[in-house]
Amino acid sequence: MRTYAHKPAPRGPTRSLRRKAAGDLDTILESKLFRALCEPARIELLKLLTLEGRSDIASLARGVPQDRSVVSRHLELLRSAGLVRRQKVGRNVFFEADGPAVVAQLEDVLVRFRGLVPLCCPGKARGRAT
Repeated sequence: MRTYAHKPAPRGPTRSLRRKAAGDLDTILESKLFRALCEPARIELLKLLTLEGRSDIASLARGVPQDRSVVSRHLELLRSAGLVRRQKVGRNVFFEADGPAVVAQLEDVLVRFRGLVPLCCPGKARGRAT
């Protein structure tokens, strides 16, 4: 009778490493960037800024169903999240999408998430070259 040696199953990340990865993922997803993007009205404002370019609050408020005060609060959240720039000219305040800052933030998220992949979901990537 022949006996076969069984290879031990490959060990994946420990529970504590997975817990750390989950905490890191929570930090990423709860960032100002993602919180700002969770509101459809703010996404609509970003679209308007993309379409119209540099605009003041009054112009933006005409393109959405919210009052100017609500638009102003949304724009301030977008600004604090690094998605838009604000410039005051006299009594007017203008906003514009901050493309380079958005790209830098998304690249940072990508780098951070790539670091989590081996801890949360190891294995070969399917259908993608690495």
